[in-house]
Amino acid sequence: MSRLLVITSRVPYSTTEEAFVQDELEAMRRRGVDLIVVPTRLRTAVPNDAAVRSGLADVTVAQPLVSRTVLAQATRTFLRHPIRAVRVAAAALAASGSLRNAAANLAVVPKALWIAELVRTRDVSHVHAYWLAHTSTAAMIASQLTGRPWSGTGYRWDIDAANALGPKIATAAFLRVADELGQRIMRERIEAAPRPCQLELVRTGVDLPDRSAFPTMPVNSSIVCCAGAFVPKKGQGFLIEAVRQLRDEGRPVHLHLFGDGELRGALESDIARLELTDHVTLHGIVPLESLRAFLRSERPIFVLPSIKADDGQEEGIPVVLIEAMSNGCPVVSTTTGSIPTLVLPGCGVLVEHRDPGQLREAVARLQDDPAATHNMTVAARERVAGEFDLRSTAKAIAELTKCADPR
Repeated sequence: MSRLLVITSRVPYSTTEEAFVQDELEAMRRRGVDLIVVPTRLRTAVPNDAAVRSGLADVTVAQPLVSRTVLAQATRTFLRHPIRAVRVAAAALAASGSLRNAAANLAVVPKALWIAELVRTRDVSHVHAYWLAHTSTAAMIASQLTGRPWSGTGYRWDIDAANALGPKIATAAFLRVADELGQRIMRERIEAAPRPCQLELVRTGVDLPDRSAFPTMPVNSSIVCCAGAFVPKKGQGFLIEAVRQLRDEGRPVHLHLFGDGELRGALESDIARLELTDHVTLHGIVPLESLRAFLRSERPIFVLPSIKADDGQEEGIPVVLIEAMSNGCPVVSTTTGSIPTLVLPGCGVLVEHRDPGQLREAVARLQDDPAATHNMTVAARERVAGEFDLRSTAKAIAELTKCADPR
């Protein structure tokens, strides 16, 4: 029987970040995949509650980035293959592409050597890494020291970071992306590589509720919800201005913001300056299940006002949009990144980025036509069922990793 070792950034020693990764791992376990999960870093002292309940914590082998255990096992691997270990680590560092990438890669080398020992002693047949960052650097090194095939999943920022993509493309059995923008960028890089690897488009799936659980109560159009990190590309400031416009028109509106991040202070200042303290609730970071419960119980209008940031960063396909669509919420977003490949005509409303007026108009339109808004949510649910069902995406990844050959 094949055994898959999966390298994550922090899952399941995490809170809300990488929740979609955890969902995919748990779905693979339900399919009977023999998993070992290895987080490169530990954000929390213990696994999160969801991982404990599902049993994912039981198949996790966790060590800090550097520990006595890691260093001891890394030394054992190094002494077994000293020349090869130096060569593969040096190749990754030389191709890092930036000082930041190089620092991350250097820091993960001992963990990569430790993972190689896990691969050897636990009869692992394939290594898969989430993120084409330091995690996939560790997977690549472990693969080259053990002869086991490896693969990696790339999303958005990690593809843009271009961390050692040259050697990763040359050694991976396949690389997986989740959206068309990432697919286009990676295809260009792979086609230009001397040793191209296989490229697979497999969506990020969500745990789709049964049709019988689809909400029958009307959309609560006075409630607007937005979830995401408080970073420039998410564009929450433009939504706050749109809420100000809706309030000034006399429309009932209350915005619920979920998340946290570097722009929290600026957003709080905007809320105070626009006198919206009675119209905006900041929930902070909550577990994914709590957000899902809010979407199902309140059935708000979900708005993700994403922008193309000044540094060029933009969305892939945001998982929160998929979650909102699967849970019966009408969605409003922008035409940036790969969002239009998710929100097709009739499944939601898309507007130009950085335009609060268009956001206001979209929300007002949904408020004014409840029947059309409900029909939109039904179409959105079917859209998610057709391509973003977690059961299908987990099956695809499980089959790809099972059939991959070493290079």
